[in-house]
Amino acid sequence: SSQLGPRCMHQPRRPTQPAPPATLVAMVKAERTMSGLATPRTPCTAPGTPVRRRLLNKNFSDPKEQDARTPVRRRALGKNLSDPKERDVKRQRVNADGAQAPSKALVKAASPAVVAVDVEFLSFLERHGVPETGRRRLLPLLQRWGVARAPQVLGLWTLLGDGATRPAASPALQAWGPAGTGKTEVVLGFLRELGIRHVRLNCACFSSLGELQARLAEELRHSAAAATEQAQSASGRELQQRMPSGRMLRAVDRFEAAIRRPLERLERLAAEADVCKERGSPGSCPPTSDKVVVVFDHSQELSRLGAGVVEILLSMPEVLRLGRQLTLLFVGRLPLSLAGAAPWRDPPQVAFPSYTLAEAEALLFRALCSTVLVGSPNDDAVILPSKEELRSLCSNGLMKFAAPFVGFNLHELLWIGKEVVCEPAALGASIATLQLRIEALVQQRLGLCDMSGLLQDKSSATVDAAVATVRATMEGLTKVEKRLLLSAYLAAHIDTEDDMQLFMPEGRRRQRRKGAIVKQGRSKDDAAPFLRPPQSAPLTRVLAIFHRLGQQSQLLGAPALEQVMALKEAGLLRFVGDRAVSADRDPKVICRADLPVVKACAAELNIDLAEYLCS
Repeated sequence: SSQLGPRCMHQPRRPTQPAPPATLVAMVKAERTMSGLATPRTPCTAPGTPVRRRLLNKNFSDPKEQDARTPVRRRALGKNLSDPKERDVKRQRVNADGAQAPSKALVKAASPAVVAVDVEFLSFLERHGVPETGRRRLLPLLQRWGVARAPQVLGLWTLLGDGATRPAASPALQAWGPAGTGKTEVVLGFLRELGIRHVRLNCACFSSLGELQARLAEELRHSAAAATEQAQSASGRELQQRMPSGRMLRAVDRFEAAIRRPLERLERLAAEADVCKERGSPGSCPPTSDKVVVVFDHSQELSRLGAGVVEILLSMPEVLRLGRQLTLLFVGRLPLSLAGAAPWRDPPQVAFPSYTLAEAEALLFRALCSTVLVGSPNDDAVILPSKEELRSLCSNGLMKFAAPFVGFNLHELLWIGKEVVCEPAALGASIATLQLRIEALVQQRLGLCDMSGLLQDKSSATVDAAVATVRATMEGLTKVEKRLLLSAYLAAHIDTEDDMQLFMPEGRRRQRRKGAIVKQGRSKDDAAPFLRPPQSAPLTRVLAIFHRLGQQSQLLGAPALEQVMALKEAGLLRFVGDRAVSADRDPKVICRADLPVVKACAAELNIDLAEYLCS
């Protein structure tokens, strides 16, 4: 029966035979059960259905095993069948706003831990059509400067290209904005990151166009010599000769002859690199380009060199024979249209707006953190500031006490922050102590020197800077010099028509009896005398007021004139037109002292200054 299969319940029975004894049946069942041949009665299947045979020693409730002939469907490690399927990388994926989303491979290659900021940067670059190779090269710049300078970086990439496959879109362009907005840092960082050959010239260091052109020729020679050494070429000996110091190139033909060899050498190296690529051996010859970007930093100073300097520089790519290899980039605080360029010659521009409060605080905190990590000493005894202290310094210190005076200028704010970080006592002190230290650094940065060290009374060295300046100035003056300084100030701020009324005895008695006299010709909207700008006054009038204020005889003489020259050397008086004191002409002087110094002089001389300025 084991070979024929299980019996069907509806099949006709065989002819009845005598039943075997019960003991024999029990013995057969036990033997079949022990040998695994006993099978339960199952309902029969339809005719023609293959019989599914069961293996010995197996029950239907036992777990099933995969047949060796059936291929096993293997699952990738770390993946579940319920996980969402990955889309095809080749297909273009679109975000909700209709922009193409960055690929997963690019996001993984950009950073091991993908953050939202990097995804935002990559989406921004891909949305503006930047290829994948350009995105990977621009991403470090965006991570360094943040979202605030992403449009400027993209503008530089659009106009300057990438130095290899994408050429420059214009022979000249400009980047302008207020001081401390990162123009020079972003431009130079962009050129270095993309490997674009460039030279930088500081326009504030030159006094003439000839000196500027000579320096440009020398920088191009140095750049071509460095490219020759990198290419391991032995035919660049003519570039090793430097230009004589102090030489100027004013004429266009001499300037073109000076830059011809460096530009031709760069063009030859670029041709050799192209030949290496065509032969299929790009590694034997380093890639190079014949283009050079000339960065004119502080371009607002070009108007100081002459009237047509900007026009001459803008015409270089057109006038010079090899001018197509030059790309001019002007970086300054003002656009070239305000520096002397014609409106139709104004090149494309990349504007750098001022930072907002949040942007300046974030960049400042990042810069201070990197400064502390890089410049931290190896000594364990030195306690470095924590991130919480640096964040508090930026938000509660620099943004409140320094930004109102220097603005959001990162150069000034970063310098002040570094000085505070170097003083742990000021960093961990109270807000009042931090405020005093930051205000002192602001005054030092803006050019206001600390005069507290010149005070004779060292106990008052912690007074305000303005008060210390007044006290230090007063300690170095004699009574004659103080009276002369007060006379010059009154002569510079009082009309000549009021001299008789203010300084003569008859006029002063009449003024006390009748009160102040208002002249008909003077407008009622005129400002007070101490609020008017100082006017030049003849020296004879200053000496006459000096004589009336002293109320003594024999005050005029050689010693008084010597005191006048001493005040001139101290910078408190200035002669108009640099006229010297002589007998044949009457010089004019202007008082350059401030009102606090004059008030201190009047207080020591027991003179009521308000009687002359407020009458």
